[in-house]
Amino acid sequence: WAPAALKLQSMADVGCACGMLRHKRDSTLVALAADDLSVRVMDAVALRLVRRLEGHTNTLTDVAWGADARWVLSSALDCTLRVVDVPSGALIGWYSFEYAATSITVSPGGEFLCTAHVDSQAICVWASRPLFEEVLIGAVTDTRPTPLQLPTAMGGDGGDESEDEEGDGEEEE
Repeated sequence: WAPAALKLQSMADVGCACGMLRHKRDSTLVALAADDLSVRVMDAVALRLVRRLEGHTNTLTDVAWGADARWVLSSALDCTLRVVDVPSGALIGWYSFEYAATSITVSPGGEFLCTAHVDSQAICVWASRPLFEEVLIGAVTDTRPTPLQLPTAMGGDGGDESEDEEGDGEEEE
């Protein structure tokens, strides 16, 4: 696309309809959430497919790049989050949630992953383990995703405050 001339310069056939595109700054790679439940990593300059990442079993809800553009993260309505190392094509993280993640993003430094979920008004912030402890990163060999519990919010002191039926907090004699 030539913005000044408002003219299409080239086009790449990716093989199916795509509902989302994510570009990582300082990279020629783009990640596409395809309607065939795969994530396609394309080189936007060479117009060629770099990786086709499969594994989700329901509609993709979001795609995000890791801080250094080596990892692609994807979430779907199958309630899973997948992390793939782009250069090797290896699945290095596979997680499941009780509620599907509808949006995911990685902090600029890669320290945190933020997720938003179906039926929730919260934004969940997850720390990246490799940055805070020694972790051997390799291909996932599990046959099922690692379940992650969504964080819960606690009020003030974290205690359980009971109220009477009228809800005014005063006990009747």
